[in-house]
Amino acid sequence: MNKKNYEYLTTDEYLQTFISTQALKAALEIGLIDYFIKYEQLKIDQILSTIKIDEFGLITLINILKNNNIIESIDDKYQLTEKFSSVLKYRDLLEAKIEFSNLVAPDIMNSFSLFLNKPNEFMIQSRLFELFGYQNCFEISKKNIDLAKRWMKFTTVYTRYEASVCMHHHDFSGYQTLMDIGGNSGEFALQLCTNHRNLQATVVDLPVVCEVGKEYIKQKPQSKQISFFKADALSDSLPNNLDAVTFKSILHDWPEEATARFIERARDCLKPGGSIIIFERGYIDNNDYSIPYGMLPIFLFIRHFRNPSFYQQQLQQAGFKDISIQRIDLDMPFYLIAAKK
Repeated sequence: MNKKNYEYLTTDEYLQTFISTQALKAALEIGLIDYFIKYEQLKIDQILSTIKIDEFGLITLINILKNNNIIESIDDKYQLTEKFSSVLKYRDLLEAKIEFSNLVAPDIMNSFSLFLNKPNEFMIQSRLFELFGYQNCFEISKKNIDLAKRWMKFTTVYTRYEASVCMHHHDFSGYQTLMDIGGNSGEFALQLCTNHRNLQATVVDLPVVCEVGKEYIKQKPQSKQISFFKADALSDSLPNNLDAVTFKSILHDWPEEATARFIERARDCLKPGGSIIIFERGYIDNNDYSIPYGMLPIFLFIRHFRNPSFYQQQLQQAGFKDISIQRIDLDMPFYLIAAKK
C-alpha cells in the first residue's frame, strides 16, 4: 500500500493524552502554530509581542509542546519540528479529532461505569448521542440542519482520508453507476468521483442529511457526478440497475436485522454481476486497549464493531457470491468486504 494512504494516521501521535491535546488545541487557537509557520524561528519575546498570553503561560505551553515533539529549541529560538510540520497537511483532521474528543470526554469522565455496565442507559444520557440523533434527520428545519452540520463535519473529515485507503484496496474503475447508502455529506462519493471521472454516484440518506450534503457538494468540481436521494434506505424505494452499492462506516450503527435488510436492499438495487462494497471498522481482537485521547469518539462505539464473518454470513444469506475480505490495519482494524450479485 502506498505510504501516503497511511500518512494521516500520524495525527494520532500528537493526541495521546488529555493535557498534550489541550496544549495543541490552545497553540492552534491563539495562533502560535500559524506564527511559527509564518516566521519559522521565534524567540520568547517575539512571541509575547504578538500572542496574547503571559510569559509563564507561554513557557508552560512551549514546554508541553516540546515534550510532545511539536516544537524544538535551537539556542534561544523555537521552531516547529520537521515531523509535526509535515502533519499539518492533515490539519483539518487534527482539529476535527481534537474537537470531537473534547465533545466526548465529559461523557466518559462522568459515566464510564455506566458505559461499561449499562450501555443503553449510557447512550440515553450521553451528549454525543444527542448530537447524532437520527430522529432529527427527517424534518428539514434550521435547527435540525445546524445539528446535522455539526456532526457531519466530523464524519466528513474522517471519510476524506479513509476513502483513499478503500480506493487503494478496491478497484472502482469498472463502475459507471454507484449508490452510497448512508453516504452522509457525499464525501465518500466525492473522493470516488474525483478519481473516476466516468462515475455517476447517488448518495442515499435521510432528508436533513441530504440537504446539508447538497450544499457541501454543490461548490465542488465533481458536483455534476453526484446526486442526492432522500430516503429511508430500509423501507423506501431506491434507484436500481446499479453497478455498485457501498456502505462506508454505517452498518455497525444498526442491529443485525437492520443490517441484513440493508444488504438485501443493496442486492435488489444491483444489476446482475453488480458489486456490494462494505468498508467498516472491525472488532478489536488484539487486546490493545491503550486508547489515546484522540480515539475517544471511536472508543464509544467499541461494542458495535463486528468481526467480518458477521457480514460474510449475511452476504451469503442474501445470495451474494465471490465474497472477499481484506483486513486493513489503520488506527484500528478495518475490513473491506466485497461481493457480487
